[in-house]
Amino acid sequence: MSLDEHMVLARIERLTVHDLRLWVSEGWVRPAESETGPVFDEVDVARLRLLCDLSKDMALPEDAMPTLLSLLDNLHRTRRELRLLSAAINDQPSEIRQAILASLEARMASAD
Repeated sequence: MSLDEHMVLARIERLTVHDLRLWVSEGWVRPAESETGPVFDEVDVARLRLLCDLSKDMALPEDAMPTLLSLLDNLHRTRRELRLLSAAINDQPSEIRQAILASLEARMASAD
């Protein structure tokens, strides 16, 4: 679903026009652009809600926001890659999966 600024502001009551435009200009939210302006999707709305939580509820300083967002983005990217790796492993024959599991268990035991 594509949402314009007014629709996003209606969905997130505590979000102000000022904050929305600031966060877009800072690159913390990256909506698509249309002929009429920015167009937000559900992922953008979720990120805006997170930004509201961080800035309004948790009073996270603005200068800390880029670092935290970068860490969160990296975490989400890593989780996605792990899901893809898990799916690729599950596609392998049973013997291969068992060998990978044994190797993983050995590495985890030696890491402790």
